[in-house]
Amino acid sequence: MAKLTIGRMAKLYGLHRSTLHEAVAKGRVTAGFDGKGQKVIDLSEMIRVYGEPPGGALHSPTPAPNTGPTVSEEALQPLLDELKLLREEVRELRQALLRIEHKPDPVTKPTPKASTASQGPATWAGLLDALEG
Repeated sequence: MAKLTIGRMAKLYGLHRSTLHEAVAKGRVTAGFDGKGQKVIDLSEMIRVYGEPPGGALHSPTPAPNTGPTVSEEALQPLLDELKLLREEVRELRQALLRIEHKPDPVTKPTPKASTASQGPATWAGLLDALEG
């Protein structure tokens, strides 16, 4: 398996370098030296201790930039126009639905009476007296 420096291994796993240095010092992770005298950790050792690197860094290579055909704005314009029309239609339908859902209670208007005395009490006290009486 690949051997990486502590700094690169820490970056791969999203750890701080001091965390890996401490793990090596305490014997949790085995490290060796490369030809340049740098401390390196075998990837299999990191997988043993910390599991697979987060984000599938081993199995999913960096995606290449999209080199597919480009679409000009002239080709997109009919689609953009259709999108605007559809959004306007959705807005109008929402407004219509709100008007349909909002049905005020029918209000019945009382017929005018000749005298105010027949309308009943005008105050709360008069209403209570009328109910008790």
